[in-house]
Amino acid sequence: MPYTRYNLAGAIATITFDRDDKLNAFNSAMTAEVNSHMDNALAAGARVIVLRANPGARVWCAGRDLAELRPGVDPEADPMVQLFAKITELPVPVLNMVEGAVYGGGLMLNMVSDIVIAANTATVAMTANKLGIPLPTETYAYWLRVMGIHKVKELLFTAGSITAHDAHVAGIFNHIVARDELETRTYDVIARQILACSREGIANAKLQLNLLARRYTLGAD
Repeated sequence: MPYTRYNLAGAIATITFDRDDKLNAFNSAMTAEVNSHMDNALAAGARVIVLRANPGARVWCAGRDLAELRPGVDPEADPMVQLFAKITELPVPVLNMVEGAVYGGGLMLNMVSDIVIAANTATVAMTANKLGIPLPTETYAYWLRVMGIHKVKELLFTAGSITAHDAHVAGIFNHIVARDELETRTYDVIARQILACSREGIANAKLQLNLLARRYTLGAD
C-alpha cells in the first residue's frame, strides 16, 4: 500500500505523508515514493512542492523508520539522507506545511527544505542521541546553517522538545500560524508569491544560496 499521496494543482505539487500508524516515519519504500513524486512534479512543470501530513496529524514526521536501521551502515548511504540532498538540489522551492510533532529526521526535512510554515501547536525534537544513532557530518552542517551552535548543542545534547514559538525564534520555522490558517498561508500566500516570481531567478538563487551556505559551514572543498 502507498505511504504517500501526490496531487498537482496548477504549478503547485503536494506530497502528503500517509503513514499515520507509524507516525509518518520514513521507511525505504516511503522515501522512494517521495523521490518519485518529486521527479513527477518537476516533469509536470511544478514550480512549488509542498510537503505535508494528513490534516490533524498528531505527528508530522518521526524521521527514519528505526526498524530498518542496521549497525555499522554508513549513514551517508541511507535513502532518507540522500533525499535530504535531493531536496537541496531541486530547482524549485520545497515548502513544509507542519502540524503536529516533528522528530529526528523529520526535523532534518525542515532544515533542508526552503520555507517552513507551521501550526502554533507544533513541537520539535532531535531524538537521535537518545538512541545513539550516528548522523552524517552534513547533518550537523545543515543545523548550523539554520541555528547558532549553542542552540544546536542544546537540542542535540538534551533531546528535549521545543515549542513552535521557540522553533520560530531559532530559525527552524519561517512562519507560525493557527492550525486553521495553515493551508491559506502556505498555498494562497507563500506559494502564490513564489509563482509571481521568475522560475529561473528562484532556481539560480536557491543554487547559489545553498552553495554559499555549504561553503560557510564546511569550508571550500
